[in-house]
Amino acid sequence: MQLKEELTLIKKGNQPIQDYLHMVKALADEISLIDHPISEDDLTFYILNGMGTDFHEIVAPIRARERPLQFEELHDFLVNHNAYLRRLKATSQQLVALANYSNRRNGSSSVGNNSKGYSKSSGSNRTNPSPQQHSSSA
Repeated sequence: MQLKEELTLIKKGNQPIQDYLHMVKALADEISLIDHPISEDDLTFYILNGMGTDFHEIVAPIRARERPLQFEELHDFLVNHNAYLRRLKATSQQLVALANYSNRRNGSSSVGNNSKGYSKSSGSNRTNPSPQQHSSSA
């Protein structure tokens, strides 16, 4: 009875997906040895109930399937989805870093250019009159 309760309450949390799936499968196998085998449908149910919010977009289609997944198929789906989430997160972090770098680079260079351009033009206007001003005063 305690093993079934553990299987019902197990959560993925922050642990790697492979570790979580291994723990659930080990509990199901132990229950099968002691009591009676856990069906693939029930095993899928237990696994999906313990998944975090990151996996909601893949959990819904799996639950909607008419045919239950074998553990190996479910394992592959979840591991692949986890890899997809990691790539998405890495790409997102790279884009944010690139945007921050671009903003800093553009911000500092535009301030520097404006500042230099302003002092150059104002300085040249003050010290060197334009040819039109020079010729009109002559």
